Order: sequence, then structure tokens, then C-alpha cells
Amino acid sequence: MIHFKSIPVLLLLLVFSVVQSQVQYNAAPGSNNSILIEGTSNIHDWEILAKNFTSQIDLTASEGELEKVNSIDLSIPVKSFNSGKGKMDKNTYKALNEDEYKLVSFTSSIPVQLVETSTGVYKAMVQGELTISGTTKTVEIPVEFHKTNAGFILKADQGLNMTDYGIEPPTALFGTITTGETVNIIFNLTHYKS
Repeated sequence: MIHFKSIPVLLLLLVFSVVQSQVQYNAAPGSNNSILIEGTSNIHDWEILAKNFTSQIDLTASEGELEKVNSIDLSIPVKSFNSGKGKMDKNTYKALNEDEYKLVSFTSSIPVQLVETSTGVYKAMVQGELTISGTTKTVEIPVEFHKTNAGFILKADQGLNMTDYGIEPPTALFGTITTGETVNIIFNLTHYKS
């Protein structure tokens, strides 16, 4: 028999059983993770990978379903960019003023609702501050979260113009090889609970 005095306790237990939970997820450099930058030049297209980074995402979930992105913090050391071509890497570090600005970063602290577009796939438009070479701009990035057994894969694809951040597109061979102003950044990051 249930006593009337125990009803508030039962209601509290019921509420806490379905309450939303905030969970932090982290990604680390590895074979499953990549941040790729694609660009063009007057000779051929090029690409460069970030070999090191830190990524932390805070999500709200309810009953195993993702509901909201609360914050994203991504940081990439400039010297981790690697194309496999030493001269190109040096030109990249110089263009990004690596001597003075060691990191490229993206920070978002504006919560945004996730929409499940297919089973286990969620989308959102995340707004945050992108800082490159000491210049910070507010950007909106379309992101996808793909659920896995242990966490999720973050996918994003964002174009940007280097000159918006005060970066002069790198050149080589005394200016005979010039790169285009626009690059595309492709994120494919597997995150796990911290």
C-alpha cells in the first residue's frame, strides 16, 4: 500500500529517472580522426592535415538520444599542420604567423538544439568564435553528429577566406606558385565520454 506521504518522493524519483544529462566528450588525434584543409593554387590543388589537436564537446542527452550542443572547444597547434612537403609547411607556418600565434581555435558556448535527420544522425548550425593568426570572427558551421556505441562522430565542412583573417595566401618559387584565397576545412572526429 502506498502512503500519501510517499507520493512526492515517488514523483521525484520519476522525474530524475528521465532527467536530461549533460555529458562531455573528447576526441584525440589518431587514425579515426582527421582535420583536413583543402586549397587550390595556379599549379594544382593541395591539402594539409592537422596532426595534433584537442577537442571537447558538451552535449545534453535524454534517454540515450542527443538533444542539444551546449559548447564546443577545439584547438589546433599551427605547427601540427603537415602536408608531407617541408617547404609548403614552412610557408604555411609563416602565413599563419606561427611565431606569434601558436594556435588556431574554435569556441562555441551558445546552446543549440540538435535535429535527428535519420536514425542516429543529428544536425545543427553551431555559432562560435574562430581565431586564426590573432584575428577572431563569429562563424556559423553546419555540423553532424553520428551516434556510435561508445560516443559519436562529428562531421563538418566549412569554407573560409584566408584574407578575412589577415592571412596572405602562401606563395612559392619567388611568387610563381600562388595559392587561392579560399580553403575548405573538413572535420571527421570520433568523440568519447570523458
